[in-house]
Amino acid sequence: MNTYELKQFIIDNGKLKYVLEKLKCHSIRNYTKELRAGIPAHNNKTALAINKETLSIKLFQSDNNIVRGDLLTLIMHLKNITFPAANKYLHEILGIKYTKFNIKTKDKIKKDPLEIFTQIRKRHNTPINAYEFELHNEDILDDYIPYTHITWFREGIMPWTSDEFAIGYSPERKRIIIPHRYWCGNKNDYLGIFGRTTVEHYELFDIPKFIGIKPYPKSMNLYGLQENYEHIQKFGYVVVFEAEKSTLKRHSLNDKTCVSICSHELSNEQVKILIGLDVEIIIAMDKDISINHIRSMCNKFYNIRNISYIYDKWELLKEKDSPADIKNKFYQFLLKHRIVFDEKERKKYLNEKN
Repeated sequence: MNTYELKQFIIDNGKLKYVLEKLKCHSIRNYTKELRAGIPAHNNKTALAINKETLSIKLFQSDNNIVRGDLLTLIMHLKNITFPAANKYLHEILGIKYTKFNIKTKDKIKKDPLEIFTQIRKRHNTPINAYEFELHNEDILDDYIPYTHITWFREGIMPWTSDEFAIGYSPERKRIIIPHRYWCGNKNDYLGIFGRTTVEHYELFDIPKFIGIKPYPKSMNLYGLQENYEHIQKFGYVVVFEAEKSTLKRHSLNDKTCVSICSHELSNEQVKILIGLDVEIIIAMDKDISINHIRSMCNKFYNIRNISYIYDKWELLKEKDSPADIKNKFYQFLLKHRIVFDEKERKKYLNEKN
């Protein structure tokens, strides 16, 4: 199960108290909308408050700080483990088999040269979670140098971010290597690798800007979610960019609230993942995307989650800039003045659509 399905399973089957008991929480009390409890090795019997309908948490600490997030972040905090490890632990204590997705190994791939066309027809209307994918481990990074290319460094992507996201470089291909971790997998589980050329004026030589070195359907994943999950839950919002580079730039500024859809369209699977985070969703598309297209994306979350979008009315961005491309003070200004997609905004979208 992914985390959305896992949390829904806990809610539907009344397993919240059971999970807290497994975490060694004590003095568990049942209120109308929440459970209150103490955490291990602490005497405060009401330090933890957890919403029974959303599994969002508030943990009041002795230093007057409040830990916010969801059940997964509580496990991460109490066990001092990563998000993937917390996800796996939760599966185990609930007795649910931990599977990330269907693994399609190389020896199972048919050699029929026409198979690709068969698969296109077969998968045209297939739900994304019904697909099979090849799972890669960290060995797929062995051919590349762990390195922050000078062009990305000049744009503000720092070495510590490159390390966190396993960014590399291929001298042979002259490409920056961008591995994609599965948002709900383990740290060393990779869905694919994409490469961005470093050749100047690449278009004059018919060199593609991006290639799939080990491609996969990006629409079934959210780039950066595995790395940033804890902070997204802590701050209560997620900023949704187009390209991977935007999430990397913000991460280099210690802003770990961002993900990338690697497109200017939201897939059904990505919508499902974002809804499952149970936080405010902030759409932050590039400057050249029309306002009504942005509103159409927001409409997918209307009356389901708090939804807003960043829109540059002050001409702070260049024609194809992402909001992550500008100075931090301007980004924070746009973020502060984001537009809430409310009933009035939805009417504007529907009128324009009609």
